[in-house]
Amino acid sequence: MAKVTITLDTEDMQLTEDFKNLGQLMTMIKTATNIPTAPYMTKSEVAKFMNLKSVTPVDKWIKKGLPVVKIEGMNTLIKRQTLIDWLASHEVSEA
Repeated sequence: MAKVTITLDTEDMQLTEDFKNLGQLMTMIKTATNIPTAPYMTKSEVAKFMNLKSVTPVDKWIKKGLPVVKIEGMNTLIKRQTLIDWLASHEVSEA
């Protein structure tokens, strides 16, 4: 990927702010494109999707009943919508 550098020789603060916002937007897009989007995910992809540092919480969720797909000779797979639904079913209100 080519790197583009823009130097502004202006006192137009709005233009400068617009370029900063554009940079932030580009960073957000880059981050969003790194999130798995397939309907089924491996445990490591689930961890990435949930912004976790490891798969340990995912393993704990599986032990607590998170449904998975197991096919002999393949990684354990978790359906994205099943994960979302399972997490939603464990929502609680804390007073």
